[in-house]
Amino acid sequence: MALGFRKSLFGFNCDDVIDYIENTHRKFKIKADNLKKTSDELSAKLDQSKIDYQNLLDEKNDIAEKLQEFTKKADEIERLSENIGKLYLVSQANAQAVMSNSQESAALSNDEVVKNLTAIDQAHISLNELRQSIIKTSEDYINEVDSLIASLDNTRRQIADNTQKTDEAIENFEQVYENIVNE
Repeated sequence: MALGFRKSLFGFNCDDVIDYIENTHRKFKIKADNLKKTSDELSAKLDQSKIDYQNLLDEKNDIAEKLQEFTKKADEIERLSENIGKLYLVSQANAQAVMSNSQESAALSNDEVVKNLTAIDQAHISLNELRQSIIKTSEDYINEVDSLIASLDNTRRQIADNTQKTDEAIENFEQVYENIVNE
């Protein structure tokens, strides 16, 4: 195949052959530079993806620690709830006992009823405060989990995009390599 070389006395014209080799060399150099640039960019993206993945692992560990703290707080709240419930039952029992003894001592029973009703009111206030605290803690935890899920979904998409781009770059590189080898 002559490739447009002019013939000379001893075969092809040397200048045509040298020009062809230099042009081919320039084209391959440009292709190689472009592939190197693409490879470097993909490598940088892969490194960033690894950093993002490590950051997500760190966030996951932080959330696990927070979850453990929330669990401890929930256990403490449960214990306090039980104690308040017992206090409520005791207050209720005391109120009933005082009412049954009211015929014997009206003045004493009135004082005890007021005392027990105050304890019941305080128990109601404590229960309402506890309820608000549980609701806030649950909402904070749900928001934190939602944020982590969104972050994980975003990272999953980024990794999938980076993997696809890497596969396309490898395929392009293999095609260029095939073309270089076949020429």
